Amino acid sequence: MPIPPHTSSNPSTAGAIPETMTAVTARRYGDTDVLAIETIPTPAVTPGKLLVQVLGSSANALDWRILSGTPLFVRLVMGLRKPKRLSPGADVAGRVLAVGEGVTGFAIGDAVFGEAAGGAFSEYASVTAKNCVVLPARIDFVAAGATPVAGLTALQGLRREGAVQPGDRVLINGAAGGVGTFAVQLARILGATEITAVCSGRNVEQSRALGATRVIDYETEDYIAAGGQYDVVFDLMGNRTAGELRSILAPGARVVGVSGPMTNRWVGPVFHLMRMGRAFKGTDVSFHQFTAAPTPDDLNYLAELLASGELVPAIERVVGLDGVVDAIDQIASSHGRGKVAVVPSGAPNPAE
Repeated sequence: MPIPPHTSSNPSTAGAIPETMTAVTARRYGDTDVLAIETIPTPAVTPGKLLVQVLGSSANALDWRILSGTPLFVRLVMGLRKPKRLSPGADVAGRVLAVGEGVTGFAIGDAVFGEAAGGAFSEYASVTAKNCVVLPARIDFVAAGATPVAGLTALQGLRREGAVQPGDRVLINGAAGGVGTFAVQLARILGATEITAVCSGRNVEQSRALGATRVIDYETEDYIAAGGQYDVVFDLMGNRTAGELRSILAPGARVVGVSGPMTNRWVGPVFHLMRMGRAFKGTDVSFHQFTAAPTPDDLNYLAELLASGELVPAIERVVGLDGVVDAIDQIASSHGRGKVAVVPSGAPNPAE
């Protein structure tokens, strides 16, 4: 969108920055009916931050959890009575419009992508500089904006926690969603020779196209009963016990648990993950639970894969800010398929 005339007094800005912007807002916790599209002040340029014109973003399960304030312990960080951040959205790709004090390595006009602490479902976002990197030339902003949260979760889960090595046999439980579609591709990139994707029947062909060597439709077949021996199980669903998984784990296997059943409104899947950790303790199987976090090294690695075409976000559709409600509703239903990209202001593509 054209930038209206408004001259910033900060010398490290691109010049004219609008005083207000259009954004998706959530002024209280709840379902997607609490979301609105409003005109709000454009974020200030503060030390350690970049002001980014958002040209690509996407919806994640993280956005749903923060919006709903569940499990309830997230409110200790995000705000007890209402969200601290008025606008949701964590994935961000776009152009730098202003550079805050103390920030190095970025210049006005740079194409960047990374993870914001909210605020990406808007035309402009304030992003901590250490949580984003400069994009290589000619990466599509829509693709870049669909990658950070889900891509980092898949990468850190498989490479760091699961220690996937060439020749490993990997099973991905929940292969059709945002993280799962990245995980199938990254398992292949990391050298896994057998990649088993567990998903619903409607997503079987998608998983095969992304690189799965075996696809199990959980609607018609139990992946435990189907057998096999796996060096790494990347579990995005948390719907099986440690005892059930034992039969398909090779000696020295690594089980990576990302989530689990939300049976406790206060701590969500925490008890499930703790039980899994205890069950494998003292065995030759290691259990890994983690929370993904942006690092420059991992973001740069993902950017290189995007630039080379080895990694391609599985984007189901692209929506504007008025499509955020449907995108988050789809995630909340647990029937997501790939990524729903969000383009707040008509992104030019590719990034040059």
